[in-house]
Amino acid sequence: MKNLKNVNGSLPEEYALKFNPFPPAAAGIDIGEKGKLYIPKSWMNKTEGYISSLSTGEGPKAFPIIGKYGSGKTVFLRYLRSYFQEKGIYPFLFDNPGLQFYDLANSLMRSMGRYEFAKGLWELAKPHIEKFAQLRLIPMSFSEWLSTLSKKTERDTATTELQKIIKDKLNITPDEEIAYRLSLVVAETAVKPYFEYRDFVVGIKGTLIAEREEAPYFKALIKALTKIYNVSGIVFLIDEFEDVALYRRMPKRKAHEYLATLRRLISISETENLWIVLSMTPEAASSTQKLDIALWQRFTQGGKYKFELNPLEPEEAKALLTWWLDRARPKGSSKEGTLFPCLDTMIDFLQEAELRYPRPLVRIGFFILSEAMSRKEKSPFSKDFIREIIENIYPPQKSEGRNEE
Repeated sequence: MKNLKNVNGSLPEEYALKFNPFPPAAAGIDIGEKGKLYIPKSWMNKTEGYISSLSTGEGPKAFPIIGKYGSGKTVFLRYLRSYFQEKGIYPFLFDNPGLQFYDLANSLMRSMGRYEFAKGLWELAKPHIEKFAQLRLIPMSFSEWLSTLSKKTERDTATTELQKIIKDKLNITPDEEIAYRLSLVVAETAVKPYFEYRDFVVGIKGTLIAEREEAPYFKALIKALTKIYNVSGIVFLIDEFEDVALYRRMPKRKAHEYLATLRRLISISETENLWIVLSMTPEAASSTQKLDIALWQRFTQGGKYKFELNPLEPEEAKALLTWWLDRARPKGSSKEGTLFPCLDTMIDFLQEAELRYPRPLVRIGFFILSEAMSRKEKSPFSKDFIREIIENIYPPQKSEGRNEE
């Protein structure tokens, strides 16, 4: 690859752009709200179909997003975060939370915050707390309530009262022990500000409960979150969960942790309104399938729900580039909705499927504008110039695959 200059700054007025809108790294793009993300309509339509079918059918409310590096998995998860929220399902986006079940639970609580979770649960219980039933006209904040629990005996009394409310009034769990653990999370917030899932699921004798018995505790967390956020369900959007699955010879312990976590998540999604969306590479999907074919079949419902991110169609590739360019257009520009200062025939040089993934397209856009500025290229850019830049970044090759890193 020839040395292309990373020039970025003010562009010539004739380019009809205020700046180069393409991120130079073309990775980890985070633009914000769903409306500020480019997502192909074909992806949107397929997503709507999946969620509609899984909402009404039996089986887990889960599916993998499978795509190579640079195919748009992370950006798509961010789109889904807003999409689910519009449907009344509160999203949690995790970036490689770890392999074990408690790692995910800890990531969940860190995402929300121990204090915010405890405060939310307390607000739900507040109308049923005896002290507030007697003094409804005297407002008290959560922090003020915590300040009344400086002694262990006071925390014990509050914990017992909250336990009954969580079980009998809020109906978060029918289990006395789980209700007690949740009440401890609230009452001990001041003296123990950090949440550790291992502590939460400790049994009466101080030993960790059996793996198969963790699900009821996690279900209680899900129900509590659903009530706190006043939503119909929760969705976990898990990015880069595939690291463990990429090992060709995975240690048995790690394989067990990975598969056990996935299995328990799927089981919970079958009985609770918990959605699970995992992003992974094709290699990771293949490895997971080989590790436990029955689990993979259950996860994808026999391969029916498996969202594969393939190269964009030429028109979708054009739409993505246009979307980025329009972000940098002067207000009222007549060039909105076009590839200018490139010619529309630029798409002719993107016939190779590997070039029509989001990351390569963004890289191509960035370097075309950077090099044009460096050379003081006149607009619209010539076919020869565009071809040269594309071939410098991605030299034509007959061998399969490209290195997108």
